[in-house]
Amino acid sequence: MMPSSLPRQGGAERLRIIRIYLCTTLILLLAYGIWYAGVWPGPLGQDGYSLIANINQSAPRYTGKDPAWLLYALATYGLSQRVEVLVLPLLLLQVAALARIIGWIYVRRYPITATALLLLVACTPHVLNYGSSLYPDAVFSLAFVALLFEIWLILGHRRLSTWSIAWLAILFPAACYFKANGIIILLPMLYLAIRLKTTSRWVIVAIVLSWSAAIQWGGTVANLGHGHGALRPLILFETTNFMQTRPMNLWETRHMVTDRTKEIMHRYISQEDIDSLYDRDYWDTLWHLNQDRVRFREMSRIDFRHLRSDFFTYNLWRNIPAFTASRINIFLASALAQGGMVGPDNARHGLAGVTTLSTYNPFNLSSLPNTLNEIYETSYNWRFVLWSPFVGIILVLLVFKRALQERHLDELVISSTLLLQLGGIFLFSIAAEYRYLLAFFYAPLLLFPIRFIQQNRDPLPCQKCPRSRSTRQPVTSTP
Repeated sequence: MMPSSLPRQGGAERLRIIRIYLCTTLILLLAYGIWYAGVWPGPLGQDGYSLIANINQSAPRYTGKDPAWLLYALATYGLSQRVEVLVLPLLLLQVAALARIIGWIYVRRYPITATALLLLVACTPHVLNYGSSLYPDAVFSLAFVALLFEIWLILGHRRLSTWSIAWLAILFPAACYFKANGIIILLPMLYLAIRLKTTSRWVIVAIVLSWSAAIQWGGTVANLGHGHGALRPLILFETTNFMQTRPMNLWETRHMVTDRTKEIMHRYISQEDIDSLYDRDYWDTLWHLNQDRVRFREMSRIDFRHLRSDFFTYNLWRNIPAFTASRINIFLASALAQGGMVGPDNARHGLAGVTTLSTYNPFNLSSLPNTLNEIYETSYNWRFVLWSPFVGIILVLLVFKRALQERHLDELVISSTLLLQLGGIFLFSIAAEYRYLLAFFYAPLLLFPIRFIQQNRDPLPCQKCPRSRSTRQPVTSTP
């Protein structure tokens, strides 16, 4: 967590930096430790319940999760049969990543910004709740943002340090492979490798290739599959949307999908179930639930190939209004946290349905669990303000705009990566889950430094821009 170039600082300054990082780490450890003690072993949710149940049955691939997350779960919960063994290392990683960024900001003498990010981002009840749960979204989102932060620092100095190499190696697998949309992080990693000199470039390549090969090999050996991906759920969910019965029964709306699409879909779900089981906010009713009535899991490769072809050649274009409305609805329902939520005390009842060595509240704390529930519920009632990802989204747009105006390639790559992530979430989400947008709640940790804390900058020459606009006074900083 500490800068790599501490030896080059004066003695008093070195002590100041050490104190800042230690204090930040201790505050975060205290906050996360108290929270986890009150929710031990952590909220399960439907995904956590499925993960534990399938690992217990030696069938983790049927969770539909990505191989990297399943490998981690097998190496922790699978070997110990304890949920806390899975959660605690992730909590420590989150504390370390947050202390790294917030401490860096404080060292640059922005105490108000650092304190605001500590209180309004790092230690908010919903972040603590997701961070201690069996969902990979919190650690994935934070790792994604923290890895972009490290890339930004390295690009500012055009060199790798021991600390930066360690951070890249630690954060990369979670940021890239814990969820399918993490693959986007390969773009800034590739850009970083190109911008660095030969030796450093090969270090980046080695980190990417070694982790990628290890996860691919582990997933193959453990027969973990490839998850359900993003395209299949989208096509099935939206095709069901397009096939909803229209009460007006207008002539113009009688052929909203191809005859072949109707034939394929009706092999696996009846029209009555298409009308009754479709939920505009969730695809769970078509996949995870009602498997006696919806047999999409049994769909043959040939049928899905034909369905995919019809979707992109006719069905999508015939239903642009319905598709756009569906995308906007799910995105806004997610951003406003109007979907399902897992409370802090979820494990109280969730553990009863699975076989595990973990127990709820093993410390027999009497008031802390109830207090945390009350804090969480109060925060939830103000979620439209306190949980809003729109601050991060606005900052992404501001940084992207400035990068275009100043033709600053480094910032353009960083902000474009987040915009691609946002576009992917908008286009491919099939459930109104707030956790999908957690990366943009974390985004101010990265974007406030980029937007407001000057870093060594080397903008591309722009003949149309005044020199004073594209050149800034550098501030000495260490990665």
